Amino acid sequence: MSSKSHQKKRNSFLIYEFLIRVISTALVEDDKNKSAAALKIIRKHFKPGTNLYREFRLINSLVKTTVSSEHVAASILKEAKDAVSSIDEDKLDREKSLLIRSINHTLNDENFYDQHVNEYRTYATIQMMINEWKSTNKDLQRMALFEDHVMKWLVTEKEVAPDQMITDDTSGTSRLLMKVMTKKLNEKYSGVLNEQQRGMIRAYAFSTVSEDQSPIKAKLYEVKESLVELVDQYSSEIQHNEYLKNKLSEAKSALLSESLEQVDDSTVTRFMLYSRLQDELESKE
Repeated sequence: MSSKSHQKKRNSFLIYEFLIRVISTALVEDDKNKSAAALKIIRKHFKPGTNLYREFRLINSLVKTTVSSEHVAASILKEAKDAVSSIDEDKLDREKSLLIRSINHTLNDENFYDQHVNEYRTYATIQMMINEWKSTNKDLQRMALFEDHVMKWLVTEKEVAPDQMITDDTSGTSRLLMKVMTKKLNEKYSGVLNEQQRGMIRAYAFSTVSEDQSPIKAKLYEVKESLVELVDQYSSEIQHNEYLKNKLSEAKSALLSESLEQVDDSTVTRFMLYSRLQDELESKE
């Protein structure tokens, strides 16, 4: 594999992000087959112990970390470079080829690799920097440019990316709220994925990969506690509206009945709807 140009299909971090987005959209649209297929790809190919997983975790750390100075950033790059040396390049290349094959054959989505990513240049630069570190024919000038870009990224405060719009032929927020109230949780709906929902999807994916449900359970407990408090607060402010009070009481009862002993696609879908209800109530404050 050449390190001289960026190949989107072989960028482990981008592919993982694309798969997360597929899962997000499929869960929101109640497409259980597609969400299960994308989760199966993550579980199979980003399995701990694989070279692909090691590279992904390394890039993920460089993407998410913010440090106080370029001196600290330089130390992190040195540690990252040392970590790269433990990755078997031949095995990694084969693992990426198998991953691409799984995506192409399983998801059959011609737009999969064309999803828009706001920080594409940075993600591409990190991957190319790692490729250059592993190259037997290093271009020192290119490597210096990549490292300089990544060092500046490490000292930059990270901003939350704008939510992704998911649309179909239905109306949005009001219909979604009614679905939560009436417990019709498996119908298709449209809306905007808020940051809390995106966090749930990421936690669910990580829990699936690691086979440890504690990250997703922690996220869902957080939603449960905050929404129960918000429903109580809002209910006390609408004493004159018995219909809405009853609907909020139904939503609260449904939420309290969530045991979270075992989290699956259906559980996450319901909590994405609870999160939208929380947005609705907060917007009315």
